[in-house]
Amino acid sequence: MASRNLTLDGLRGCLAVLVLVSHVFAQCGSQALRAPSMVAVWIFFLISAYVLTQGCWDGRFVLFLVRRVVRLWPTYALCLAGGFCLLGAAPDPLEFVWLPLRNWPPTGDPPGWSLTIEAAAMLAMPLIALVGRGGFARLVIAVAGSVIAMELLTPHAFYAPFFFIGAWLTRFEFRWKPLETPLPQWFGRISYPLYVCHYPIIVFTGLPLWVSIPLAFAVAELLTRTVEKWSIQASRRAGRFTVMGIRRNRALLRAS
Repeated sequence: MASRNLTLDGLRGCLAVLVLVSHVFAQCGSQALRAPSMVAVWIFFLISAYVLTQGCWDGRFVLFLVRRVVRLWPTYALCLAGGFCLLGAAPDPLEFVWLPLRNWPPTGDPPGWSLTIEAAAMLAMPLIALVGRGGFARLVIAVAGSVIAMELLTPHAFYAPFFFIGAWLTRFEFRWKPLETPLPQWFGRISYPLYVCHYPIIVFTGLPLWVSIPLAFAVAELLTRTVEKWSIQASRRAGRFTVMGIRRNRALLRAS
């Protein structure tokens, strides 16, 4: 497994803060950061594919899916439930399983739409890794196929090239010292909780921004120390249990 890239951690954190600031601007009536925040999410997809292809994907597909669900879903589900509570609305079960069938983006936590894309991409991880570890021609074919799929099958295929490109970029190393300093690293450490918790806090609570913004960072830090810590540990345990189960089933098949 590749060593952790602190530059990408810092970049991810700064992008999460950019998305938060864009929603603060929107609350103030400005859409000036709408386009940059969308680009930030696209870069999230690039980083995700880069990190997963380089350090997490080893070809064991079921194990990979189990670990990703256990790693990402608890924080997402908790923030989504919190959003519904703040809205005083009944939860939509489909929004908890990352299905863009209704109310997309999610009513309870609109930034969660990107988790739906992330979940779909994880189902295609064998293909993403295949493209990432191939030549440039394979990347071009994959991107062209995504464009065709976008026209013929689903507009969500628009996001597929970001994952293919991110995986292909694993042949390069990205380092920038300013992103490895304490503040960007703190942003990176809380980036996922901050991304999924800030919108309900800033938009749904009705609190003034000078209260809701620091509250969002505080909640993100709390989630990082609690739910995130648990989900990371559980993801590792789930991986071990899944491997043990696969080996046990193989042994039974050989013995039968």
